Amino acid sequence: MNVRLAKDYSLLASVFWKGEIINNYYSISLGMLTNSEHNSEQNIAFSRIGSFIGDFIQSGVFINQNEKEQIHQLQNAGIKTMSLPEAPFDQSIAIALFCKLNAICENKLLITDISVTSSLSDNVKYLFDAEDAFGPFAQDGWWNETTPLWFEHDVGQDIDDKVVQFKPNLTWEDINLGWEEPVVEDNNVVVGNFVKTDD
Repeated sequence: MNVRLAKDYSLLASVFWKGEIINNYYSISLGMLTNSEHNSEQNIAFSRIGSFIGDFIQSGVFINQNEKEQIHQLQNAGIKTMSLPEAPFDQSIAIALFCKLNAICENKLLITDISVTSSLSDNVKYLFDAEDAFGPFAQDGWWNETTPLWFEHDVGQDIDDKVVQFKPNLTWEDINLGWEEPVVEDNNVVVGNFVKTDD
């Protein structure tokens, strides 16, 4: 049976806007719908969401993907950059997270809607669901990869003929968040070949 759920998350991250990095605190609310018969898969999907928000993009910088030179400098300094196809306002961050969290849950748990608010937006909530326009997020990007990836492979490269070295791409299996094989009960009947003896 499908169950509707809701959960709140918080995120400390920054935005690159008009030539400076500005720290920001985000409050994220997710509406969800279970979509798996196996509780273990739902639990793993929850853990993936928490890990992506709390580990992978925490303390990173949201930035417009056109800021290639700045992306290059941030990545060379070891700072996580989440490049977006438009300005890093709360609305675009909400759409990116909606897409990414649905992708990493791989239909085991469905994100039905998201709201994002932050200190920079004066606590105005930006709402998004699947009925809204995805705009440039309808195009392929890290936001629809099922892996923990949070950056584009080509953003930030080819600046001064150098190639940015990214950290090796982790998989969910690397951090013990791969899908477990469902346990299937074996109902095979064992037929014995017994020898009849006359006693």
